[in-house]
Amino acid sequence: MTVSAPASAPGADETAAARDRLAAMVGRGGALAWGVADADAFDEAPEGFRPGDLLPGARRVVVVGGSPPRAADWASPVHEHLETMGTSDRINSLGLKTAKFIEAEFGYYALFVPPGVRRGNRPFLSVALAAELAGCGSRSLAGPVLHPEYGLLFYSAIVTTYPFPVMPPLAEPACPAPACIEMWEAEGATPCTRVCPLGDGGCLDGRIENGRLVERRYDAARCTSRVYTHWIPGFQKGLELALDQDEPEARKMVLYSSHFTKTLWSMTYAAQSQGQCWECMRVCPVGAGFRDKA
Repeated sequence: MTVSAPASAPGADETAAARDRLAAMVGRGGALAWGVADADAFDEAPEGFRPGDLLPGARRVVVVGGSPPRAADWASPVHEHLETMGTSDRINSLGLKTAKFIEAEFGYYALFVPPGVRRGNRPFLSVALAAELAGCGSRSLAGPVLHPEYGLLFYSAIVTTYPFPVMPPLAEPACPAPACIEMWEAEGATPCTRVCPLGDGGCLDGRIENGRLVERRYDAARCTSRVYTHWIPGFQKGLELALDQDEPEARKMVLYSSHFTKTLWSMTYAAQSQGQCWECMRVCPVGAGFRDKA
């Protein structure tokens, strides 16, 4: 079946009803947050990585968020558990179902934005920017888009030609949290910048003024070397190391090591990168009520 836009554009009542049906569908699918961004609002993204570059005639970007690590995942003292407990693939599954739903129910194109990178280590579309524009959360000192209630969520995006009503960004950002503002005023640091300070071998720094985040500095290369320890970059490093060994026994030590084995498990557990360093999120007060249980 070829999907094409109907001859006449839907009216406001029709698109509002479509939005309600979509909300019900993603809610049943397990979304904890969802929203709709205007496809023309991605000026911050570089050319070639905007919604219209993926789907000609794109009007909206639908974002669904959910599948965070569970509270017990955060509480476990065995750090290898959180390293390999992949949950991001579940929200990708919902994103693909959402794209199919839009095409089947409304007859307009809906393109699921795939995980991974397109070229130059850039994703096909910045799902973080899409989530922020769609009102699912706000950017943070630590980097991820944070939801006011749940904190860290995984997100999936769908580019569509259907003109769903746009949902605005958050009026009040989730970051910095009140506790972070108090800590900043007292110490000039926040929990995330304290646990991973850019000036002392870490990745994060920034500035808060009048209770708002006004500057963020982030060493992406340094963070990548820690977050991707056991995913595809880890596999590439381990394979290179193994191939560099002249002795068969030395190659076997690399290929059968616990590190290389965990790398393979990490790649098969999740469709997206599964982080090996979560410390900035572990200390973040945003979403702490969701993570803390009895």
